[in-house]
Amino acid sequence: MKVTLFALIAAAMIGIAGCNSIATKKTDSPDVAKAGITEMSPEEARPAVEAAYSQFVDVRTSEEYAAGHAYRARNIPLDDLASNLDKLEKNEPVYLICESGNRSKKAAGILQQAGFSRTVSITGGTTAWRAAGLRIEK
Repeated sequence: MKVTLFALIAAAMIGIAGCNSIATKKTDSPDVAKAGITEMSPEEARPAVEAAYSQFVDVRTSEEYAAGHAYRARNIPLDDLASNLDKLEKNEPVYLICESGNRSKKAAGILQQAGFSRTVSITGGTTAWRAAGLRIEK
């Protein structure tokens, strides 16, 4: 009797736990970013940053951005990033690019400290993006 009662309680708890799963926002952005700060080459990152809802941020100055930037990257200069965190979704990967990769690593650190779980610095920055023959916009 005690074993049967225990089995029923255990089964009920498992059933309840299964019903309490939290729904997460789903986008069409490929989930290639690992937790924490990672680095990717432009070629590795391209499919993810070209997805409709991707978060691809160029952290260079407005002048640098206007001179030419990676396709679909939006500009939030590094100096303004901390005051613009509300423009980014914390639970989705954020792909960061600068000119060479240094500022994007700093930006990834700022985002991690602010609670962003997956940040990706594009290795070699816009220089590597151009060298790979990927699309540049002005």
